[in-house]
Amino acid sequence: MRQHLIIIMLVLAVVFPALAQTTAAPDLSGTWVLNVGKSTLAKDNTTKSETIVIEYKKSAIVFHYRTDGKKSTETYTPDGQKRVTENMSSGQLVSTASWRGSVLVIESTLEMKIPNVVVTVSGLKPVVDTWTLATDGRTLTHEIDDPKEISVYDKQ
Repeated sequence: MRQHLIIIMLVLAVVFPALAQTTAAPDLSGTWVLNVGKSTLAKDNTTKSETIVIEYKKSAIVFHYRTDGKKSTETYTPDGQKRVTENMSSGQLVSTASWRGSVLVIESTLEMKIPNVVVTVSGLKPVVDTWTLATDGRTLTHEIDDPKEISVYDKQ
């Protein structure tokens, strides 16, 4: 009986530290080109070409987009904290970024501005973006839930 107890304790000592280790976030950095043929874009999406350069700056992930010749940049800190990611004349886009396993999840909501009042539109679901790196590191998939869209990028 004592021998069984020792074996169980040794197994637990080996298994629990392995379970406690978290999966490291994948490295999304690099240059990514939209593969329109592999993507499922929304019917009203007119994108013909898109390149994204992703880089890490300190604890932030920076997306530099070039879409049909137009440039834009988005920055996220995947720590689960709400941050203003875009200021617009009608309000602010507030986003929360976090890692769920090896998937980067970004949830965004619009907070409307009325002079001297901030209104969070309730009843609307946040727009959820997910970024998933293939196990071979050569394909990056971006899914948007509303409207449903799947963009597939090839690493350059």
